[in-house]
Amino acid sequence: MNTEYGIEKRLRELNKDLHERYRNCVTVAGQILGRYENYFPDFTDHTLLHTLDILDLCNRLIGEQITLLTDDDLYVLMMGALFHDVGMGVSYSDFEEFGRVLKIPIPANDEERAWAVRDYHQELSGLYLKKYWRMFDLPNERYAHAVIQVCRGHRKTDLMDEAGYPVQYEVEQGKTVYLPYLAALLCLADELDISTDRNISFMYDVEKMPSARDRREFRKHMAIHGLELEPEKVVVRAWSMDQEIRDGVEEVCAKLKDKLLMCRRVAAQRSPFTISQEDVELIWEVGV
Repeated sequence: MNTEYGIEKRLRELNKDLHERYRNCVTVAGQILGRYENYFPDFTDHTLLHTLDILDLCNRLIGEQITLLTDDDLYVLMMGALFHDVGMGVSYSDFEEFGRVLKIPIPANDEERAWAVRDYHQELSGLYLKKYWRMFDLPNERYAHAVIQVCRGHRKTDLMDEAGYPVQYEVEQGKTVYLPYLAALLCLADELDISTDRNISFMYDVEKMPSARDRREFRKHMAIHGLELEPEKVVVRAWSMDQEIRDGVEEVCAKLKDKLLMCRRVAAQRSPFTISQEDVELIWEVGV
């Protein structure tokens, strides 16, 4: 699979203005993303490093089809990747404002607030961009809406919905983007970012994490030490002697397969593009 160009390099070649608009957002987005630790100091990484992994995975999923994507497609995808998790770090005041819009029950304590943020973070990301999009120099409100829908689409969203995700959404007169495909790419790439590389282990002490749920989530990801995208399947390599963690990794892979098949269907039925992988293979290795 030829991935010579890469998403950012391709955008820079096609449209220097859109590329510069994206680059100008990277630093401030990184600062916003870093605030997720206010809620989840011990949770899996949602910083700019995660965003870079997502873009790399999108690049590999797109492959040679990248030449068929327009500069607007690439810009919307990259901005969606950059901002899809900003909802994890919204301020308390924004959380309260957005929570009223989403009708989120008022959390009784900090732990409940944190998990409410996690459960609704894709919608919080969308509302954050809806409120602040002008600060991020998006070309117009229609571009902003496209990015918002891609952000929302990475989790718990119906990408087959024609109203929310028209096949070709107009961002400017005569310029459209393949909204369902872009959202499906981000959704699948986010699900694929499951290996131990996502958790910078030297920064965490698993045993001191206050929540058993946090400890289990972290250990599952630490057990997954490799993920490969082959042309026809996703290969997950893992190792653990703990049966609870092994069961957890099996759950992760089952969820990943469901998401893969859903995103394949969206691409096939709602775009001229394809996602070639059609299965997830889990390989248990010994003594890694």
